[in-house]
Amino acid sequence: MALAAAAGLASFDQSGQYIDLSNELSAIIRADNTAFLSRVGMNGVATQVEHSWMEDALNPWTATCAEALDNSETTLDVASGHGARFKVGTLFTLNVAGFTEVMQVTAISSDALTIVRGYGSTSAQAGTAGTADVIQIISHPAQESQDPPADESRNRSKVSNYTQIFQRGIQVSHTLRSINLAGVNDEYAYQVARRLQELERELDTAIIRGIKSADTGSDTSIRSMGGILEFASQSNGNVTTTTEALSMDVINAMAEQVWNDGGTPNFVLVSGTGKRTISTFDQAYRRADYNSNTAGYVVERIITDMGFVLDVIVDPAMPTDTIVIGDLGLINVVPLQNDAMRAEDLAKTGRSYKGQVTGQYTVEFRNAKEAFAYHNSLT
Repeated sequence: MALAAAAGLASFDQSGQYIDLSNELSAIIRADNTAFLSRVGMNGVATQVEHSWMEDALNPWTATCAEALDNSETTLDVASGHGARFKVGTLFTLNVAGFTEVMQVTAISSDALTIVRGYGSTSAQAGTAGTADVIQIISHPAQESQDPPADESRNRSKVSNYTQIFQRGIQVSHTLRSINLAGVNDEYAYQVARRLQELERELDTAIIRGIKSADTGSDTSIRSMGGILEFASQSNGNVTTTTEALSMDVINAMAEQVWNDGGTPNFVLVSGTGKRTISTFDQAYRRADYNSNTAGYVVERIITDMGFVLDVIVDPAMPTDTIVIGDLGLINVVPLQNDAMRAEDLAKTGRSYKGQVTGQYTVEFRNAKEAFAYHNSLT
């Protein structure tokens, strides 16, 4: 049976009612969406769209084997170009567990070394089966009254990155800016603030995952800057692509790679997945005071076996299978002069207000091949 019709006026009979709105605006905006950007430096200015910096390093103190070594060989091939790191008389050993033999170079032909086995008090040993063992140079003893050695000065190298334009547009009608709006005092100012947050997120993502363009831009190409993943994964850098689980051993090995190259690691950059994994590293050994209404823990720093303290930086722009370890002091975000991030009002046309939020930036990753370590394919 249907309900009987009610007599008299009711709220649903009346027009012209006020809309019941809370005067608070709800927005989902991740507070940490620029985690890496907020941790790196921002100093100086770029004066050209190709921003360059000079790098220098000491002569290498290690080399790499290009062949396995048994206990009787008297020649050793090293990696291409590594023969120049040795001199006649150089003493060296292998960075292999249990290897104690010291060898001496008696002649050099390009990347082939003629060597004396079991130098001094040591005895000849077989190396590992691998062909990429690290050679540790011990010293370059000089002969009495020998002529001065050849010049060993190193040329400084120039490295560059391009500036990239970041831009968002805003257009709000005169009417929309004039009426009362729930939760917003000024629609134009509100849109400017939100577009600025988007550009900060974009800049953060670009300094992580950006790819350097082939040139400075033209009528048919757009200029873009490279990020830390591109710079840290360069060939001849500290790059590991082994498929393995993220563990404390992985982080210790990466930190040691940086240290071996003369760097001072102080951060590890990870995704949310990586951060969750790091938080489980030593959970079996943790003890906590009982608390009936709190559970869980968070890891903000890692102390490596070599004593380096790494800040754990988690950023949503990081790939889930990749981590980077390095020195924050060698990263610097640089605006183009007179082109830092800003909001600009544009010429008013018709019945609308127009504007843009824009800026042009690049980023320096100094000594990227030595100061950073990159590992992908992590499970």
